[in-house]
Amino acid sequence: MLNLITHTHLQVPVFVHRGAMHEPCNRIAVLTRQLTLGSHSPRLPLDTYGLHMFLSHGNEELRREIQEFLQDPLYRYNGYLSLPEFRELTLQRLKKYVAQGFFRARDYMDDPMKFMTALESLTICDYSLAIKAGVHFTLCGGTLCKLGTERHHAALLPLLDTLHLTGSFSMTELGHGSNVMGIETTATYDESAQEFVINTPNNEASKVWIGGAGQHGKLTVVFAQLHTRGKWEGVHAFAVCIRDDQLNAVQGVRIKDMGPKQGLNGVDNGQIWFSNLRVPRDALLDKYGTVEPDGTYRSEIDSISKRFGIAVGGLTTGRVLIAQGGVDGQKIGLTIAIRYACSRPQFGSKNIMEYLTHKNRLLPALSSTYALQLAMRTLKRMIASNKPQDAKAVHVLSSGLKAAATWGRVETLQQCRECCGGQGFLSENKIAEICNDMNVDVTFEGDNTVMMQQVARACVEDATLTQPPPPPSTCPHIAACPPGPLPLSLLSQLLHYRAHLLSYQLSSAMASAARQAGSKSDAAKAASAAFESALDSVVSLGWAHTELFCLDNFSEEIDAAASPELRPVLLLVASLYGMTRLQRDAAFYLEAGIMDTADRISLRERVNGAFDILVADGGRLALGLCEAFGIPDHLLQAPIAFDWRRTGMHV
Repeated sequence: MLNLITHTHLQVPVFVHRGAMHEPCNRIAVLTRQLTLGSHSPRLPLDTYGLHMFLSHGNEELRREIQEFLQDPLYRYNGYLSLPEFRELTLQRLKKYVAQGFFRARDYMDDPMKFMTALESLTICDYSLAIKAGVHFTLCGGTLCKLGTERHHAALLPLLDTLHLTGSFSMTELGHGSNVMGIETTATYDESAQEFVINTPNNEASKVWIGGAGQHGKLTVVFAQLHTRGKWEGVHAFAVCIRDDQLNAVQGVRIKDMGPKQGLNGVDNGQIWFSNLRVPRDALLDKYGTVEPDGTYRSEIDSISKRFGIAVGGLTTGRVLIAQGGVDGQKIGLTIAIRYACSRPQFGSKNIMEYLTHKNRLLPALSSTYALQLAMRTLKRMIASNKPQDAKAVHVLSSGLKAAATWGRVETLQQCRECCGGQGFLSENKIAEICNDMNVDVTFEGDNTVMMQQVARACVEDATLTQPPPPPSTCPHIAACPPGPLPLSLLSQLLHYRAHLLSYQLSSAMASAARQAGSKSDAAKAASAAFESALDSVVSLGWAHTELFCLDNFSEEIDAAASPELRPVLLLVASLYGMTRLQRDAAFYLEAGIMDTADRISLRERVNGAFDILVADGGRLALGLCEAFGIPDHLLQAPIAFDWRRTGMHV
C-alpha cells in the first residue's frame, strides 16, 4: 500500500465543514477576494538552471554527452521516409549510438540509474529509436540479467552490447496479453537429448507485437509453460535464437512481419510461431529454477505463483522507462506549445497564451508534468537502492505512475496539438508525430486500466481480514482559507480524503462479501468477486492514491532540496497541481459533502489566479518552467518552437 503522509510544512488553519449547518458563503465576497490574485500578481524569482537541477534524476554529465552526440546529422528529423527506410534508419541510429559506449547491458544490474539515463535520453530524439533500444537492452538484456546466471551473462550480454545479436522479448500472445500466467506456448524437456522442445499449440498462442522480431531480431527471450517429467512447473523464460546471421528464420520458427502501424514505424514488430523448436538445456534462464540433465526440476522457491512473480518482476524497469517516456513526451509537447502560445498574437497584440481557455488547457498539464517528473525520480531511487522490503512498493508505484504518465501524455499532447492549431498538425512540428508514435504506451508494458487495478488491489488486499476505519467526517473548508494558492498541507488532506473514502468503500464491500461467504476459500472468492463488480471505482482508487503520492512527494522534495530562490515558484506549481486535481474531481467532493458551491467558486478563482502569475510578463514563468526541462534546441526540432513566422521559408 502506498505510504500516505499528510504534510504540515505550511501551517494553515483547519476550517471545519459544518455540512447542513454551514451558512452559504456570499458569492460576491468570494469573487471580490479572489479576483485580486490576478491584478497584483507577485513577480516570483526564476532560476531555470536551478530548476533543471532540482528536476534532474542524476547522471547529468552523461545526459549532456548523449545530447551533444545526438547533434549528429544521422539523428535529424526526416518525415519523408518509407517504412523500410525508416526501419533501416532506426537500426543505423541504434548501431551508431551503442558504438559510442555510453552504457552496457550489464549496467541494468551494476548501475541502473546510468542504464535508465542512457535509454530515456533517446525519447526526446526519436521514440522509435528509444523503443528499439529499450526492447533490445531492457526487455531482452534486462531479463537475461535478472533471470539468467553468470554463464548467460558472459555468453550473451557482450553480443547484445555490439548488436551482433539483436534482441527481442516474446511474452505477449495473440490470446493472452495481461494474463501472462495463462500463456499457452510450451517448453517440454526431452531428457534423452537434454533439450527443450518449444511449441505454439494453436494460433492464439503465437507471440505477437514482438518488437524487433519483424525484420532484424536474432535472439528472443521466450516465455513458455515448462513441463518436465510429465509435470507442469509454471512460466519460465528461455533465450532462443530465431534467425541466423543472414537474418533467415531458423528451422522450427516462423515469423511474420506485422507491417505498418499508427506510429512507431521505425520498430519492426513481428508475430512468431514455434514448431518443435529444439533448444539446449542451457537456454533456460535458471536463476530461480533449473532442470537437471535427468529432468529433475529444482528451485529454492516452492510456489509456482511466487516464481512467476519473480519472472515478471523484471518488467519493472521497462515499465519505468515507458512511464518516463510519457513524462518526457509531455515536456516536449508543452515546451513547443507554450513557446508558440507566448509568441503568437491573435485579435490584435494579445498573445494566445493570455486567454484563459489557453491557460486552462496547458498550465494544469505543466504542473502535473513537474509532479510526475519528481515522482519518477523517487521511484528510480527506490529501484537503484534495491532493498527487498521496497519490492512491493516499487511494483505498486511503477504501475500507478506508468498509467498516470502515459494517460496524462495522451491528454497533454492532444491539448498541445490543438493549441497550436494547424501548425500542431504538421509533422515537422513534432507534436502530431509523437502523438502517433507514443500512443502505444497506454497498453505497452501493461494496459493502463490493469495497472490502476493493481494499485487499487494493493490498497485493499487485506480487506478480508481487516477493515480500515471510515474517513473523517470533516475536512478543511476552501472558501474560508486566506487568498492565494492553497497550501500543500491542506491539498494533501483533501486528496487523502478521496483516496481514503474510495479505499474504505471498496474494502468494506469486499469484507462484507467475505463475511457472508462462510469458509476461508469461499471468502477469498467472494471478496475477489466484489472487487471485480466495482472495477469502475477501482480505477478511480488507483488514480486517487497515485495522485496523492505525487502531491506528497512534490511537497517532500521541496522541503528537502529546494533553495529559497526556487521555493516560491515550486510551491506555486505544486499547489496548482493539487488544486487542478480537486477541480477535476469537484463532483466527488460535492457529493460527499466536503465541498460546497462557495468552495468550488473559490477554487476556480485560486486556479485562475495561479494561471495569471505563470503567464505574466509574456509568460516568463511558464517559459522558464519549460526551459528547466533541459531539452536542447537541436533535439526539439520544431520550427514553431523558435520562430513560427518563418514557416516555409526554408523551402
